[in-house]
Amino acid sequence: MRKGLTIAMVLLGALLMVVGYTASAPWGASTVADSDPAFGFAPTLFVLGVVVAFGSALVYEILPDRDR
Repeated sequence: MRKGLTIAMVLLGALLMVVGYTASAPWGASTVADSDPAFGFAPTLFVLGVVVAFGSALVYEILPDRDR
């Protein structure tokens, strides 16, 4: 269970990072005024993705392993 949850958190974090980065980056902006993020909380979404991805290590260490 902990391995699956850890992998899911890493994938979710990566997805949030990709979406946050692509929405924040000024793709094709010709001037500084055109370089605003696509939506206001895009940088926050990127940071949340980093936190979720690194939080997966905590989940892996805190959750007990299944007894075999």
